[in-house]
Amino acid sequence: MIQYFKQAWTLIRQEKLFSSIYIIGTGLSVTIVMIVSIVFYLKIANIYPETHRDRMLTVSMATEKSTKGGYNSSAMMSSHVVETCFKSLKSAEAVTAELLTMVMEEGNFVQPEGSKEQLPVAVRHIDTQFWTVFPFRFVEGKAFTEADFQSGIPTVVMAESLAKRLFGSATEAIGKQLSINFRQFRVCGVVKDAPYVTRKAYAQLWVPYTAHSVFASSQYSFTQSLGFLTVCILAPSASAMEQVYQEATENIQRYNQTLTDLEFTVNGQPDRYWQMVFRGLSSGTVDFSGLLFFYGFIFFILLMVPAISLSGMTDSRIERRISEMGVRRAFGAPVHRLMGQIISENFLFTLLGGAVGLLSSYLLILLGRQWITQLGELVSMPPPEGIEVVFTPSMLLNLPVLAIALGICFLLNLLSSLMPAWRYSRREIIHSLNLK
Repeated sequence: MIQYFKQAWTLIRQEKLFSSIYIIGTGLSVTIVMIVSIVFYLKIANIYPETHRDRMLTVSMATEKSTKGGYNSSAMMSSHVVETCFKSLKSAEAVTAELLTMVMEEGNFVQPEGSKEQLPVAVRHIDTQFWTVFPFRFVEGKAFTEADFQSGIPTVVMAESLAKRLFGSATEAIGKQLSINFRQFRVCGVVKDAPYVTRKAYAQLWVPYTAHSVFASSQYSFTQSLGFLTVCILAPSASAMEQVYQEATENIQRYNQTLTDLEFTVNGQPDRYWQMVFRGLSSGTVDFSGLLFFYGFIFFILLMVPAISLSGMTDSRIERRISEMGVRRAFGAPVHRLMGQIISENFLFTLLGGAVGLLSSYLLILLGRQWITQLGELVSMPPPEGIEVVFTPSMLLNLPVLAIALGICFLLNLLSSLMPAWRYSRREIIHSLNLK
């Protein structure tokens, strides 16, 4: 094998034009596939503070149907449903509910004490179990307590970067007053920033949802079943997720027995985290098998199209060495050994192209970081005003991403070299020796 790689390196130096075209062509195809792969990896893999994505279940949207055909409404869930069907789960490690309103999504501003400047910020309205489901690292202070939450006391946990921007340091922020949408909140803790790709945990400010004005007016509900709350459920382990799912389904069935002329459904939820990513904003039943087949087909096409072009280049390169194949066959080299030589030599070309493609994909992801995470989403959700999307080195340079790149190179190498290797290694010896 080492000899094959030495020979391939000699060929690269001897045929510089061919090698450059092949490596660049490989690099372009790997770039496209790696961008898609890295984006979905960032959306699904365990990343701080969503370090438990592999054992997390979510319920985002629900539907309330009239059994008499009167109406059919979809929205988030009421506090009554959350308490009855999900907070009561015995098999779950923790269950957190979050308030989602249009006010949470946009239009939030902070005003530092003694300043007239209004700064746009991302605010998340949560409960105390949020800090168990999403284990943030506290730089200073601590989270608001259960007593604060139950009493609706206006306290806030702040991201470290915002604390430094407003108060100069995380230490100085603790105990200070902060005006959020012209209401005073006391800073009780500062946490390490969450990256924007952690959509379930990301914010700059985290406040108790009981401190929201909606709480006093409607208890987060506009029907018995529908309201403004979503749920994240943390299972004790990945193997226990099915048990949690079954218990949640049974709770929903029991809840439906208490309804009159109505049916409540969550359309196949709770979803695993990766299912939530593919579901998007859909409130209906989602065919996840069909979605995976669709994305798998797209992935295959992205590899197959360049592989066909590279296969032609590999074919022409091998054809110039067909007499060498004939000599080796005449001295007893088996077909599988010749095929292994061709595939191994070609893998060096592909590996170099893969390195070029990986570096190019990193460059494009960093340049397009403000929109690149929207790939694969049915509804475009750009970052809120003033929010900078940041990728840490650990998110991009890690073993899973490098393993994906290596796997893509190996697959692309097989697609582009297997057929030429099989065809030329099985040629009649006499034809190979007489080829000029």
